[in-house]
Amino acid sequence: MEHLLQVRRRVLEGLMAIDPIRATLAGQLDPRLYVAYLTNVFHYAQHSATVIALAGSRCVSGHAELAQYLFKHADEELGHEQWALDDLAALGVPAERVRASRPVPACAAMVGYEYFIAGHANPVGLFGWLYTLEAMGDELGGRIAQAAAPKLAGAGGRGVKFLAGHGVADHDHTADLTRMISTHVTEAADRADVDHVADVVGQLYVDMFRQIAAGTSS
Repeated sequence: MEHLLQVRRRVLEGLMAIDPIRATLAGQLDPRLYVAYLTNVFHYAQHSATVIALAGSRCVSGHAELAQYLFKHADEELGHEQWALDDLAALGVPAERVRASRPVPACAAMVGYEYFIAGHANPVGLFGWLYTLEAMGDELGGRIAQAAAPKLAGAGGRGVKFLAGHGVADHDHTADLTRMISTHVTEAADRADVDHVADVVGQLYVDMFRQIAAGTSS
């Protein structure tokens, strides 16, 4: 787990170096960038359950314990894109506009990479993606939700369902993932793939926020 902990620290440092994230935590939310963030959340969250279940189906024959965890996790991720849509609706952004939008390049690349790992490469590697994103939800989700809510007065304090929900759930998920990886990812090649996926996804995740902050879109 040492490499994954290093990735966790590196990604957190990368996120905290982005001005809008620091400003949000200081109580200075930019609603325009928050809408852009939630829009990208929708674009990747709508694929999460599918990607996780796909990896689970390919783990059945060789990694039964990992497959069981992935199927359970996929079920828990169902509908989370609706949380993002609900938050955006509370901010006055209709679902039709969100669905018609495009993610920033790093978000699109992250989704494509998830499908590649789950469907074509070593599906065990997907645990690197899961750990990285769940760890960041654990680190920042609740903190940003708490800091952002007072600035969303026009939404009646709503608009933070996705962040607040993941701030709670991701703490338990991160602990579960640590246990699953430590106990059931025992082959050196599998561990190397988990670490590599975490490296790639960690960089793409930070780049996604940088591109959102810069107003970059594909």
